[in-house]
Amino acid sequence: MVIKAVSKERISKAMLEFDHKFRSRREWQGWEVNQAHRYAVQAGGELYPAKKIISLATGLAVGDFSGGHPTNSYLEKRGFTVVELPRGEGDLLLQFTRNAVYDRRTEINGPFGGSRQSGIAASAIYPVIFLFTGDSGEQYGYTDGWDDGAYLYTGEGQRGPMTLTRGNLAIARHAEDGRALHMFRSLGKGKGYIYEGEFSCADMFERTQLDVKGETRTAIVFRLVPVGFPSGLIESEAENEEDTDFPDSLAAARLVALAACKPGSDDLKQSAPRKIYQRSRKVAHYVLMRAKGACESCERPAPFTKKDGTPYLEPHHVNRVSDGGLDHPRYVAAVCPSCHREIHSGLHGVVVNERLKQRLEVIEG
Repeated sequence: MVIKAVSKERISKAMLEFDHKFRSRREWQGWEVNQAHRYAVQAGGELYPAKKIISLATGLAVGDFSGGHPTNSYLEKRGFTVVELPRGEGDLLLQFTRNAVYDRRTEINGPFGGSRQSGIAASAIYPVIFLFTGDSGEQYGYTDGWDDGAYLYTGEGQRGPMTLTRGNLAIARHAEDGRALHMFRSLGKGKGYIYEGEFSCADMFERTQLDVKGETRTAIVFRLVPVGFPSGLIESEAENEEDTDFPDSLAAARLVALAACKPGSDDLKQSAPRKIYQRSRKVAHYVLMRAKGACESCERPAPFTKKDGTPYLEPHHVNRVSDGGLDHPRYVAAVCPSCHREIHSGLHGVVVNERLKQRLEVIEG
């Protein structure tokens, strides 16, 4: 969304409003060191959160316009000084808010890596692949959209038949490689990108469509499912299923889990969300067997036994801030509730998670 034009005086009043109404509030204490804020307005010996000031001055919600370069330029053109906030020694937190608008250069690819031009931008410094979609893609031979709970995302390649290489291969292997898929939709030139959420690749197929020259070619299309897809209906259907796909031996369970993680083009009649759900069950079954009743983080026995006689442990995804997605034995651990809570909410959660990640690398090779 284009930022509504207001005067320098209105922005100055917004800064006074922040001082009087917001600066002392608990949620704004220490905002300067919060990694969600990268830039600040410097005035009168004080720092002000750039996007919040514009929001107060214009009445726009913070998530309705891009931060970074567009916001900074808006303020600098009105005579304000914008500074980049210092970062600590830790990595910048890779976290986005659904339906919020981001600037690609300064808020997505700039800090987190990946090509700034490609529709599929795999980062070399973070375990993530950024996907970009939008109406303008149709002129280049890309046709994306929703179908039966899955987002049909066209692979890369503007001319001739698409091949399973580069960005297309990265999507297909994202669970195996431990890379999360984050999708953004373009709002138009200069208007930023709205964050659609994190996705998992269920499978892929080929279809015939036109390329950038208007010539018929074979395109690769990925069926992507949002992480956190409402699974109540899928789970209720599964209650009546027998666990015939769950082997009793650890070696066989591992083979079944690994096979489920490789997206193919078979059984496209099955819904993509259901495929993801079944993959998750197979990986969880193997991971819980692998743990042998002990937490894979603290190595203590499970806190109790469930009604079915199995030890209670919880699957944890080591490459995510919250659990879901990236269902692969190499990136899922079976942990006790105490360790699980510490990883997500504890002071040393990052350290505990990193240690667990290293242990999984040893276990799964």
